[in-house]
Amino acid sequence: MTNHTIYIIAELRKGCITQETYELVSFARAIDNGKKPVFLLLGKNVEGQAREISQKTGCDALVLMADHLEHYNPLSYAHALMEILQEQDAAWVCLPHTSMGYDLAPRLAVPLKAACITGVEFAGDGSLGRRIHSGRFIEEIVPKTPRAVVTVLPGAFRPCGETVGPAGEVKVMKAAFAEVPSRTHGIAESVHRDSALKDAEVIVSGGRGIGRKENMSLIKELAAVFPRSAFGASRSACDLGWFERRHQIGTTGLTVSPKLYIACGISGAFQHVSGMRGAQTIVAINTDIHAPIFQVAHYGIVEDLTTFIPLLLEELSPGPRVSV
Repeated sequence: MTNHTIYIIAELRKGCITQETYELVSFARAIDNGKKPVFLLLGKNVEGQAREISQKTGCDALVLMADHLEHYNPLSYAHALMEILQEQDAAWVCLPHTSMGYDLAPRLAVPLKAACITGVEFAGDGSLGRRIHSGRFIEEIVPKTPRAVVTVLPGAFRPCGETVGPAGEVKVMKAAFAEVPSRTHGIAESVHRDSALKDAEVIVSGGRGIGRKENMSLIKELAAVFPRSAFGASRSACDLGWFERRHQIGTTGLTVSPKLYIACGISGAFQHVSGMRGAQTIVAINTDIHAPIFQVAHYGIVEDLTTFIPLLLEELSPGPRVSV
C-alpha cells in the first residue's frame, strides 16, 4: 500500500459533510496507517466545507468546483473525478456505501480498470472483509489491481476525531463541463422520513420474524415504555406491509444512532445492520441462535418475542401499560 494514493470522495448532505465521510478516514488508517488520504470534494461553492475537512482531519483536500456539480449526478461526477483519478497509476478510491457511493463506485471502477469492492466492513494488511449470505459468512478480499474502488458500510468504522496538528492544504480546481445524457435539477428529502426515529434515544424495531402483522402491537407497546422512544422496522417487514415505509431502517431507509436499539425478529442482514450499527447498546431477540444479528448485538435473547416481550413489559411496567 505504500505506493498507493488513498482518495476519499466526500459526501455532502444539506450542505454539510456527512458522518460517513469522516468514517472513511478511520478506514484509510486501517488499510495504511502511515499515509494520509486526500479528500476529493465536488460541488458549487464548497470551498468552506473543504476547509472544514482539512482542519478537522489534517488531510489535504482537492475541490472540483462547477455550477453543474451543485447536485449529485453520477455521469457528471464520474467525468469530473476521472480528470484526477486517471492520472494515478496506483490508487485506492474510497466512498461511503450510501446511495451516492454504490451508484458512483462502478462508474469509476470500469474506466479505471480497477477492482470494485462494495459493502466493506473490515480492513487490515491490505485485505478487506464483508459479510455475505445474509451475514452468515465473512468474505476476505485482496484486490489484485493497482487501482481499487471501495465502498464502506456506514457505521463500520468510527468517525475520526479532530486532529491536533496543522490543517491540510486545500486546492480548488475548475471542473470542465461535459455534456451528459441526464441532468440533476434538485434533491428533495423523502416524505417518508420519520424525524421521531432520528431523535429517539430508544428504538424498538420489528422484522419478518415477528410472525404476523398483529404482533406489531408488541413492538409499539415495548417502545412506549421508554421515554424519547420510537419504533422502526426492517425492509422485509415493510415489504410485507406490516410497517409503513417511513419506519424502515437500513441502507435503503434511515440510519439511526440511539442509546438503545432493540431488534425483534430481525435476522441481521448487513443492509439493516448498517443503518443501526451506531447504537450504543444493541439488544437482539430472535429464536434462531445462529442469526447474524447476534454478531453485532451486545445482549442476545434466544426466545420467541411473543413470549419474551410480554414478560419484559410486565417487569418494566408494573402499572397500566402505555399504548401508541
